[in-house]
Amino acid sequence: MKKLEVSSFGPISDGAVEFGDLTILVGPQASGKSLLVQLFKAIADAGSIRNTLKEYGFEWLHSRNPLRSYLNLYFGEGMGSIWGSSTRILVDGKRLDFEHSVVRPPSAMGTDQSVFLIPAQRVLVLEDGWPSPTFSRSTEVPYCTRVFSDGLRGFLGIEAASSKGPLFPRPRLLKAELRRQVDEGIYVGAKLRLERRGMRQRLVLEPPGGGSSLPYSVWSAGQREFTPLLLGLYSLMPPTKITKREHIQSVVIEEPEMGLHPQAIMSFCLLVFELLHRGYRVVVSTHSPVVLDVVWALRDLQTLDEPSAIQALAKIFHIKLLSPPLKEMLGCALKKSYRTFYFKQVGRKGVRILDISTLDPGATDDADISGWGGLSGFSGHTAQVVGEALSNIEDR
Repeated sequence: MKKLEVSSFGPISDGAVEFGDLTILVGPQASGKSLLVQLFKAIADAGSIRNTLKEYGFEWLHSRNPLRSYLNLYFGEGMGSIWGSSTRILVDGKRLDFEHSVVRPPSAMGTDQSVFLIPAQRVLVLEDGWPSPTFSRSTEVPYCTRVFSDGLRGFLGIEAASSKGPLFPRPRLLKAELRRQVDEGIYVGAKLRLERRGMRQRLVLEPPGGGSSLPYSVWSAGQREFTPLLLGLYSLMPPTKITKREHIQSVVIEEPEMGLHPQAIMSFCLLVFELLHRGYRVVVSTHSPVVLDVVWALRDLQTLDEPSAIQALAKIFHIKLLSPPLKEMLGCALKKSYRTFYFKQVGRKGVRILDISTLDPGATDDADISGWGGLSGFSGHTAQVVGEALSNIEDR
């Protein structure tokens, strides 16, 4: 899927997202970003979703309104109203028959998962240090959160049976510089481990220098938010000559910045470079100007010769040792395509999706582009108001 167009879908009145190698979605809360990325997965993985739901005993085709039942089951309880009589979806310019392609996909449709989605609600799946069995809960939990939790349980089950070392740091899964940055930005010398307590496994942090292990409930907010994201990324980075997971083409990450200091968000951006280097397409929805800082820098640095651009990236990320594998990863990032879309609330008309990919701060005739969908404008507006107030006092 190269382009997804929607109209009258939930809060989105109209707009299109044309995917690059890395696609960034920005906009205020409840503007439809999560709905769009979930729709992206629903279309791409219709056969896999059908099989998974049926495996867990869910049935929607024999209800009085199969479309509404599917929407409530997939997007979460109460979401049946996001679809109306004027809703329209186009994939690569062609009108999609959602009911026959997604709600009741043909049996011949493939059942392999091609979109790996890390949801914004990921912290909820590790309530007591182990992924919860969300498929046994009520349908208020969206499908993407359920399947992510289920995937983490499978991954940790394999780790519990086969590994004796810490989950972080782990040399074979991340490059040395990436481990250093994640450690400095998030774990600060602590080790992420699986610990057996009684007859149960749980995730714990071992403080620097040893001592009592720390249960999930006492971790910092950033550590709780980042750990399920990291584990999801681990499952996409096999420590073998195989660079990526078979069948997975796209990785969607929602709100990676939650609970994180800007330094840690920069570490996350390096992990995105690793995903791009491994051959995944990546979609990130975010409220963080730090992510757009990186994308803006990449687009401008693409105009330079590669050695100069790589050196500049190394300075941006405070990389201490620019090893050959790291140079290769940064060089790969400079060759990728980047797209940014702004989900803009337009009065009572709803949300329009605008292409702001140039991120040109000099686009004085288009505040949506120059203000990066509003993300770069808040501090500037505050400084302007304070400056005017101080100037008024001086003039009295």
